[in-house]
Amino acid sequence: MIFKIIDKEYSNFKEWDNTHKKVCELYNNKTQPAIGGRLTFSFTPTSLGTAVSVECACGKKKNITEYNW
Repeated sequence: MIFKIIDKEYSNFKEWDNTHKKVCELYNNKTQPAIGGRLTFSFTPTSLGTAVSVECACGKKKNITEYNW
């Protein structure tokens, strides 16, 4: 199974990430693992399409779904 972040969803993510990293305590934390792990992307298949959300390790979450199903 392959999940993709389409153009508008990527744009929604970048907008949120650019805003969030300015206030997130974990963004500049030098103790993060080398492979990252600050962000978790969740894909939820539905009968209409796939909902996409992103969550920071600090607990802040954003639905970035493009509802053009």
